[in-house]
This record gives sequence, structure tokens and C-alpha cells, in this order.
Amino acid sequence: MKVADYLAAQARAMPEKALLEQVRRAAAVLGLACYHTHDSRRSEPGFPDVVLVGRRGVLWRELKTERGRLTAPQEGWMDRLAAAGQDARVWRPSDLISGAVVDEMKGVR
Repeated sequence: MKVADYLAAQARAMPEKALLEQVRRAAAVLGLACYHTHDSRRSEPGFPDVVLVGRRGVLWRELKTERGRLTAPQEGWMDRLAAAGQDARVWRPSDLISGAVVDEMKGVR
């Protein structure tokens, strides 16, 4: 098996909870404040999974599995945040594996 195929299989198999844990660990290592609503049942529908704050900016991120889709309320929040000039995007396990997650975090550190 090629390395790229192995990494792609790892990304496809990673649940959202594992991605969240890796994001939280990376934020701690990089010294970023990381907010995640523990129980979203009483929160505004669609609010992003994590908000990461550094000295040079804020990242609003929705976490999804490789095949996960945004709900209509999640799309609404992403659209509103982007329209307000905020850095709002979706992260997937492949973004973690490629290094994009850590690179974006370093950008606001």
C-alpha cells in the first residue's frame, strides 16, 4: 500500500470526535484559546464546532468527517461569518493529515 493510500484510508476512517481531539491538542501546543460547546442541544443550531483565538486572528471551524455534509443552519453560520470578513471554514480529517489544520492555526498564533 502506498503512503498516500494509507493516509487517505486513515482520513476516511477518522470520526469527528477524533478530529476534534486532535484540533484541541494542536491548539494547546500552539498556545491558542480553543472553544468548543460541550453540549450543543441548547445552543444556536449550526454554530461552528470550534473557535480558535490567537494574537493574530480568529478561526471559526466546523468539523466534519470526510463524507460529512453541512446542515442548512451550519451553512448559514459559515456564510454569515464569511460575509462579516471572518475566517470560517470546514476542516476534515484529510486537512489534519495534510498539515493544513496546523498551518492555519500557526497563521493566527
